[in-house]
Amino acid sequence: MFGCTTTNVASNRTGWSDYATIAAKDYAPVGLVRVTSEEVVERSAFGIVSSRKGSQITYDMLITRAIELGADDIINVRIDRVDRTSHSTVPAFEWLVGCTERYAYIGTALAIRYKEAAPAEERSDPARPSGMGGGPE
Repeated sequence: MFGCTTTNVASNRTGWSDYATIAAKDYAPVGLVRVTSEEVVERSAFGIVSSRKGSQITYDMLITRAIELGADDIINVRIDRVDRTSHSTVPAFEWLVGCTERYAYIGTALAIRYKEAAPAEERSDPARPSGMGGGPE
């Protein structure tokens, strides 16, 4: 009824990675891209969100900025969230009367250009969400 399996970790031949293919492409760095954003969340009593203004950083914001630089794609993506909320010394007080939370988002990535890139008309349109990359396949 019960069984055991042994996995050779060095070969990595079981699990989801059997279905993933990693394409190796030569690229040249174009430069760093940086996107910043701020989000303000107002909470009423009992922590209920009453309004949300601003936005969080998305992958498409970074890839759009990279395409503006003439890049095909981005790598080494990092998105940091900094809590800029002035918290009360008594957390239960904020929960009862409400509070305003402020978050700053900083996204950075390395913009790259593939050495064997597709012609410009075949590249993804920066106005259209790219999904994963935006560079040539």
